[in-house]
Amino acid sequence: MQGKSDPNPELMDAAALCGQLVPESSTYAVLAKHRLRLFPDELIADLFPSGRGRPSVPGDMMPTALVLKELEGLSDRQAADALRCHIRWKVAAGLPLDHPGVHYTVFHLLAGSPGEKLPPRAHP
Repeated sequence: MQGKSDPNPELMDAAALCGQLVPESSTYAVLAKHRLRLFPDELIADLFPSGRGRPSVPGDMMPTALVLKELEGLSDRQAADALRCHIRWKVAAGLPLDHPGVHYTVFHLLAGSPGEKLPPRAHP
């Protein structure tokens, strides 16, 4: 089942507590401000066809993290570490400071493999 972003910030919301540390013109701030519009839940809904089970990560969190991973040239493991530990990443992804992040394999599962035929949403 696809997870959803909660529109109400949590007590430890990174943007509320540390947003002033992220320059407004940075990629992190732009993603934080526009991620829900850039990456609506419908964008990856086809990855969760059954609607059953425990909720996964919110639909806007992983595309945001994938963009940052590629911009910074990180491996899946490095990106998972950044999502868990870096304030700028947490602000961009709309996470609370105490969010544990995701396992590095989630990046591979959502990004696919080199040469893999991508779904229509990924084509320009």
